[in-house]
Amino acid sequence: MTQYRAFKCKACGSDMDYAIGLHSLKCISCGAAEVIEVAGMDFTAHDYLHTSRKVDHSDVNAVQHELHCENCGADFVMPAHVHADECPYCDLNVVVPLGLERQLVPDGLMPFEVNQQRAEKGFKEWLHGLWFAPNALKRKAIQAQPIVGSYMPLWSFDADTYSRYTGSRGDNYVTTVRRNGETQTVVKTRWRNVSGDVDVKFDDLLVLGTESLPLKFQNFLSDWKLNQSMSYDARYLSGFRSELYTIPLSQGLTNAKHVMNQVIRAHIRRDIGGDHQRIYSTDTSYHNLGFQLILAPIWISAFNYNKKTFRYVINGQTGKAYGERPWSWWKIAGLVVTLAGLAATAYYYSQ
Repeated sequence: MTQYRAFKCKACGSDMDYAIGLHSLKCISCGAAEVIEVAGMDFTAHDYLHTSRKVDHSDVNAVQHELHCENCGADFVMPAHVHADECPYCDLNVVVPLGLERQLVPDGLMPFEVNQQRAEKGFKEWLHGLWFAPNALKRKAIQAQPIVGSYMPLWSFDADTYSRYTGSRGDNYVTTVRRNGETQTVVKTRWRNVSGDVDVKFDDLLVLGTESLPLKFQNFLSDWKLNQSMSYDARYLSGFRSELYTIPLSQGLTNAKHVMNQVIRAHIRRDIGGDHQRIYSTDTSYHNLGFQLILAPIWISAFNYNKKTFRYVINGQTGKAYGERPWSWWKIAGLVVTLAGLAATAYYYSQ
């Protein structure tokens, strides 16, 4: 059986959950508190090249742990991508030591600042405010699964980049032409080939470390107050679910380079100048590559509708929310028919 950690109250022996906003554990029964004395996170990045040579590429293979609950005596299996959750039989908070799961452990985490009451209220308001959403969806989303607090792994990358490029610059000019016997003023573009180089430095560029969320959530989940991060401590996870990284370090860097490339191209366009820019080629080299692994708090609700999964996610630090939603084409068609009827009626009476 895999060993795990459970945080118990010294006064009454009940579970202790992390008290959001208080940096302490709080007993769910007697209310006793235990302060978490942890320093702020050290943002010194690990050397990517040195680490990638040591990390086993099979590091993220699925490993399920069989656990024996010391509270109720039940045996259960922790999902392969999870290392903190509750016993499904008695709700005991369980945290599996990270050393048993992955070669790389989190450098820090951002504690929850948004509580469950606020998260659930925001979720319900979002649902009720959806225009043209199927009625069955709203009922199912509220009833199917409550919103769940979870820590999500993020890769943070640093890099100094140097890019050489070729392209062309377009400058507008005004001239006159004769069309149909008339003189007209038109704007044309004069192009010339250009080349150059740009240096772009990246600090703490964040990309998803889990495949449980689609990549389209990446932009939404890249806005965090990293200066509020704390050194990793399992007590912050008590009462929440926490995921392991399922995107390995090397793939994380590949995903980060896609984001970097978009920024680099924007810098190249500014360097080219003019009214229009064309980029023909870029050759980028990466130096001083560094990384860190950070756990970020989110509230998430996932619900199925018409064989598709839709998600609603709240940034557990800032409260910012993003949701996927389906549309009721019957409602939209009904509105179109109604508006067409009103327009026809108005036209009839105007005549």
